[in-house]
Amino acid sequence: MPPVVVLMSIIAPAAQAPQKIDTSTIGPQVGDRIPAFSGIDQFGTFRSFATSAGPKGLMLVFFRSADW
Repeated sequence: MPPVVVLMSIIAPAAQAPQKIDTSTIGPQVGDRIPAFSGIDQFGTFRSFATSAGPKGLMLVFFRSADW
């Protein structure tokens, strides 16, 4: 295959207009119950929802667009 054809076959799909995504149907919705989770914190202590929540509850923040 000539190099020009290969280059066009790589660039052409990227040049298409992006499709609009309905983000209201992605991920958990407001009012949904959270799934069970557990992990180890920065101090090496095992944590779950039950051990992380305080008397006023627990706030989880999901940051999806970090620029690393």
